[in-house]
This record gives sequence, structure tokens and C-alpha cells, in this order.
Amino acid sequence: MEQQEPTIEIGDDQDGTLGQIKVNHTVVATIVKMAATSVKGVVGVGGSFIENVSALFSSKDYDKGVRVSEDEGGNYLIELRVHMEYGVELAKTAENLQLIVGKQVTNMTGKTVGAVDVVIEGVKMPEEVEAAKKSADSENATLSE
Repeated sequence: MEQQEPTIEIGDDQDGTLGQIKVNHTVVATIVKMAATSVKGVVGVGGSFIENVSALFSSKDYDKGVRVSEDEGGNYLIELRVHMEYGVELAKTAENLQLIVGKQVTNMTGKTVGAVDVVIEGVKMPEEVEAAKKSADSENATLSE
């Protein structure tokens, strides 16, 4: 296992007078997950469905289900594992997910996204989504007391 988290250098300071800016891969993974969960029809990223709903209300393990690497040209390569809501058009939702994630990562980091691979790990009924959200809400309320 690596000793240090992978980082990406960004910026155009050619002569080095300003110093370096590095973006850790876990930061990119967090951006990916937040962008993914904003897409209509995506109910969770990585892990089990219940863990996904809980992760929406917690900052723990925010990079689960997301793998970030780079190609030889320095472009991000992203693999994203998701659960979707039953009834959505899977291919269309996955394509929308690819576009939104790519755009958000590029906007926030200034680096190009070479690919966003989406793996659909499960489909959940709307009732399951609501029940899991209520369960996560009550669990988080108990923890904050």
C-alpha cells in the first residue's frame, strides 16, 4: 500500500515563484461523489445502499465507490460505482452522470477528465430510498444528541 496519497499538480507557474498547488486524489473523489449524488436517479455511490444513504449525511468514507487515477497525459480517469432508482432510464442516467461528473471535476480542478466509467451496482425501489433516508435521519439525530 502506498505511504502517501496520490496528488495532482495543477497551475501554470512555470518559473516556480508562487510554489506548487496539489490536489489529493481523495479530494477529487469527494468532488465526484458529491456531483454524482446530485444527479436525478442516482441514489448512492459505492458500498451498500444503506451505507450510501448514511454517507450523504456524514463526511466519513466519502471516497468509497470512486477510483481516481491519471493517464500518461495527466488526464483524470474516474471509475464510479453507483446505485440507481428503479424506473429511471439506466443508460441515459449513466451518460448524464458521466457529463456532470466530468464537468464538475474539470471546473473545480482545472484538469481534464479523460474518462468517467460508470458501473451500476444496483437498482432500488423508491420506497427503499425513502425508508433508508428516514433511517439515516433518525440515526444521525440520535448521534447528535
